[in-house]
Amino acid sequence: MISKLFKANAAPSSKITRQRDLFYAVSALNHLRWQLATETMLPESYLHWLQHTGSLTARLEQSAQQLSLELLTEGWQPAADNVSDVRIRQVLLCDGLRPWIWGLTEVTAEQLQQESELLNWLDKPLGHLLFAEAPRIARSFELADFSENTEFCQILSKWGCPARKPLWGRRCALQYRSCQLRLTEVFLPDHPMYGV
Repeated sequence: MISKLFKANAAPSSKITRQRDLFYAVSALNHLRWQLATETMLPESYLHWLQHTGSLTARLEQSAQQLSLELLTEGWQPAADNVSDVRIRQVLLCDGLRPWIWGLTEVTAEQLQQESELLNWLDKPLGHLLFAEAPRIARSFELADFSENTEFCQILSKWGCPARKPLWGRRCALQYRSCQLRLTEVFLPDHPMYGV
């Protein structure tokens, strides 16, 4: 499973830059019970974050004392349909030492050919790039409770996160110029959305 998920191409720029404390079962996320955000009954304090259409990075910077990004991995994943490989990046956005967000970015090789500067955006929050030209981007979110995914919950302790339920995440497609990305963001247990 690990070798399949993180099979890197031969070119130096395509190597996986880091493989520490990773969530490997990325494809298993498709099996969660995803539902449209507009049809999900959740506390208003949750939806205030989960349906936010602006830059999550900018929103976190307003709430965090010291927002930082930890790059977990970045590299190529073979596509399931064997049509186009997918570039993936996993990060943690932290307030100091407390991880608040786990983020996964997926974009096909074909899409990256049109916006190659995304390849150089490794150690910075993507929000600074994606929302530089527009403070809000229309998008439709799907939500899921990640506490239902055993593999994801098992890695929380390695990131220094307490085990708490629920554990809400969101995903969406986002258009950046001529390139479409898929973003998945999980609000980790210490995130202020949960009232901690």
